[in-house]
Amino acid sequence: MTAAKLAESLRREAERHNERQRHKLHVFAMLMQERAQIHSEVGVRALNLIDVVFNESREVREAWSELYGAFYIKPLLQHVVDERLRKLLGAIANDIGLSDKLRNDDLGRVYYPVVQAQEQLIKDMQRQQLLTSLQGQNAAGASTAASQNTLWPPKPG
Repeated sequence: MTAAKLAESLRREAERHNERQRHKLHVFAMLMQERAQIHSEVGVRALNLIDVVFNESREVREAWSELYGAFYIKPLLQHVVDERLRKLLGAIANDIGLSDKLRNDDLGRVYYPVVQAQEQLIKDMQRQQLLTSLQGQNAAGASTAASQNTLWPPKPG
């Protein structure tokens, strides 16, 4: 009976390991496909999974922490973000056993056609115009509401 329990325990452990590896590979694949626009919805989801999926990898989590910090440097320094993203991808490749097959330039090579870049620029500009418009309407509405609600000085009557 002991041999059967040991075999079952080993099988469950192998299953957990394989599932963990699938999750790691999935996050890595999402980050690789989104590295041209890491701020995309898919890229953001993948980045937010790192702490859970790579919870046992100090190297990956430290690289993620450095990239996270680069997102908040003002003004945003894209070359710093790119360098730290490559470092994160390298750490993940190392963790999942692909480091001997992928070079740093492989991690940084991105195909991003001009048409897609232009479409993204248009979306960004439209979003900014809408945001500016809404903020202007909010400011105008707030000042009108404030002046109507003021009790002092009394309105001439």
